[in-house]
Amino acid sequence: MNKYLTIFEQLKARYGIENDSEADELEKFLGSQGTEDRPILTEAGIAILEYLQKSDKASLKAKDIAEGMDLPSRKVSGSMRKLTTDGFVEKYGQNPVIYSLSEKGKTFDIASYKETISED
Repeated sequence: MNKYLTIFEQLKARYGIENDSEADELEKFLGSQGTEDRPILTEAGIAILEYLQKSDKASLKAKDIAEGMDLPSRKVSGSMRKLTTDGFVEKYGQNPVIYSLSEKGKTFDIASYKETISED
């Protein structure tokens, strides 16, 4: 079974999705999230999202995230762009740019995602 189909079935069961319109919406969402060539989250994206979920601060600059995780600022900036594009993080301001988790980022189950990708 395709790993995305497995995720789809797990999410349907977890959230009690029974009718076709809800299942169609979920399938459309999952289809937009990744392919076999491009995962939903990169390794750095997973680490940053996990860091943000555990942070006691609601908003952070990329520089603060980089320092807190002991990662290069460029790596964090690139990952933040992808997390923002994919809807996990919201971006505010211009100089400095401030990031905060979106509702999707707050509720994304990283542990389940890690289990799914480790099955490959």
